[in-house]
Amino acid sequence: MISDPFEVAFNDYLGGRNDASILVHCNKGDDELIPISYFFRSFNQMPQIEQVALKFCEGKVLDIGAGSGSHSLILKERGIDVTSLDIKPGFVKIMQERGLNNTIQSDILNYKHGGYDTLLMLMNGIGFTKNFKGLYAFLKQAKGLLNKGGQLIFDSSDLLYLYQNDDGSYLINLNDNYYGEVEYVVEYNGLKGEPFEWLYIDFGNLSLIAEESGFKCELLMEDDHYNYLARLF
Repeated sequence: MISDPFEVAFNDYLGGRNDASILVHCNKGDDELIPISYFFRSFNQMPQIEQVALKFCEGKVLDIGAGSGSHSLILKERGIDVTSLDIKPGFVKIMQERGLNNTIQSDILNYKHGGYDTLLMLMNGIGFTKNFKGLYAFLKQAKGLLNKGGQLIFDSSDLLYLYQNDDGSYLINLNDNYYGEVEYVVEYNGLKGEPFEWLYIDFGNLSLIAEESGFKCELLMEDDHYNYLARLF
């Protein structure tokens, strides 16, 4: 029996329940109800940040945290050699059913097969690192997966706006953890998953950590909702 709310919701959606939605609880914001259809978007339905990210993909691509496989499918249709990796076995099965044959079920931190030109992580996939220490560890792993001249492309968000006062100043407890570290709980039809930590990192701190990890960091674009697309190379 599947006990992961995401996997149950994805399978319900693919089984014909078009109105399936997950409820996301966050310790630093309001609850959010997300339609599962959002994870099965076409290219034209994706936000501009994701569209631009896909256009920057080149060479042999590893789609990390590929989920439903929507980004990988677009790359495959464009003739790009893409491998789709996810830690959830149910997601890997779904990707295979959608026509993605080059799939891997693994924790990216334990994945040992390199030789990639692009590592892709969309929908804030970099958040799985949880905190700065985790990000350093992942970037070290990424170095070993990339060919010489390879790149890492991902999006994130600066959550500083959550701490802005009416007068434009910011109120942040400097003794607390970094303000971009959050905790989520996902719920579907009463089935609750385990709490998990997630990282949203501002571009300034990302640039510093990238440089200390041996990467150059480029800001590819920003939108009007505090989200941005970065390229590390």
